Amino acid sequence: MFWLREADDYQSKVALGNALAAQYRFRDAIEAYRKALLVRSDDWTAYNRLAGACLTIRRFEEAMDGYSRCLALGAGEKAVAFPMGVWHYLSGDCISATDWFAKCLPCADELAIAVIYWHTLCCYRTGRELALLSMYHRDMDVGHHTAYRLAVSVFIGETTWEEAAERAEKDASDLNAVIALYGLCGYLNHIGQTEQSAILLKKLLKRDSCWPCISYLAAWNDEHTRSAENF
Repeated sequence: MFWLREADDYQSKVALGNALAAQYRFRDAIEAYRKALLVRSDDWTAYNRLAGACLTIRRFEEAMDGYSRCLALGAGEKAVAFPMGVWHYLSGDCISATDWFAKCLPCADELAIAVIYWHTLCCYRTGRELALLSMYHRDMDVGHHTAYRLAVSVFIGETTWEEAAERAEKDASDLNAVIALYGLCGYLNHIGQTEQSAILLKKLLKRDSCWPCISYLAAWNDEHTRSAENF
């Protein structure tokens, strides 16, 4: 990382930003990406990385500016559809989030299972038709996205939420536990079990080693929004 800091070329500055983001040092990563873009401002992938770092630390306006620049520089809507869906979800606009998540399709199963998960959570909140659940099947090749599949298997009625919660809580991976439990929180709210959802949300938030993951950010957002409403 020292040599990346010393280098003045575009690729080194982007690589530095990537290395810093991997260490959860998102403010420093943003600075590195901005310096890279001073060298070369025509690469939408750098704006995409910048926007993602901004979104992770809730700098929403800067994140949207980054995604808008991606589109202006020729990135297709599909290339930024998933993070745009996340942006709208975290901003509280689940209707727009639903539309953006749907723009990811068609895609490989590994992304599709995440799209189904987030699209369904949006539909739970907006009352929209659960239009993507029919895409799910047991033989989906989800790769490492097994936690998304566990949650979606509950949405579809294949697994009980109690069984899924037990499996998630026993999972040694905080990332997997957080993703699965957040999906269950959304499902439980949808079926009217709000107290149980709140219990799982608190358990989820204790698994904070992976706080930059989308599900943790969404859970943190939900908890703080609820606390503000009850103040």
